[in-house]
Amino acid sequence: MNCYLHDETQAVGICALCGKGVCRDCGLDTPEILGLTCSEACKHELSELREMNQRGKKIYGIGVPRKIPTIVWMWLLFGLLFGGFAVFQYLKKGYPEWFLILFSGACFFFSIFTWWRSRDSGLQY
Repeated sequence: MNCYLHDETQAVGICALCGKGVCRDCGLDTPEILGLTCSEACKHELSELREMNQRGKKIYGIGVPRKIPTIVWMWLLFGLLFGGFAVFQYLKKGYPEWFLILFSGACFFFSIFTWWRSRDSGLQY
């Protein structure tokens, strides 16, 4: 393979972004990305792509230690809140408020279900 700019010169590498062959004179080293690029435009775009990947990993929690997703904590909080209201109403009135008990149970169910789904998706771990 020859250089995309110098037809007579043998290429020493391939641009990491566009795939063009580059010679020693044309190749731009990108130490943070570990590759060669053919131009400053490809180098800039490749660094932007790397930044997007790094931010995406942070957003989805890929590569971070195991943690429980925020939505699971929210469902647990709602379950505890409505369960507390149900106990309070029972102590106050002497009979259970079935809506509060059922809603609290549903919140606990949703917290377990969302934890299970996020664990299976692999996005939080």
